[in-house]
Amino acid sequence: METKKKTGTAPPRYDETFKAGAVQMVTQQGRQPVEVAKELGICIDTLRSWLKASGVQMGQVSRYNQEQQKIRELEGEIRALRKQLGEKEEIIEILKKSVGILSKP
Repeated sequence: METKKKTGTAPPRYDETFKAGAVQMVTQQGRQPVEVAKELGICIDTLRSWLKASGVQMGQVSRYNQEQQKIRELEGEIRALRKQLGEKEEIIEILKKSVGILSKP
């Protein structure tokens, strides 16, 4: 009886630096796992296993990414509001000086 040989190539081996970089793209940069896997040319299941091995669960990643996105949005809003406040304070100072000049006899 003949045994069938597998015809195909072995899956590629990735070094630890590559794996860590892929995990960081998801966890620290807030990118979606599907997007990262596609960009790196790896299977999404491979990336999921690396995330799992690093102690991250897919549900946590999604929630973490959403939280990070919200934080970035709020930080942007704070910067915009601080800029507006600074502009308003400048206008108030100019108006105070104008009133002082106009009120002199």
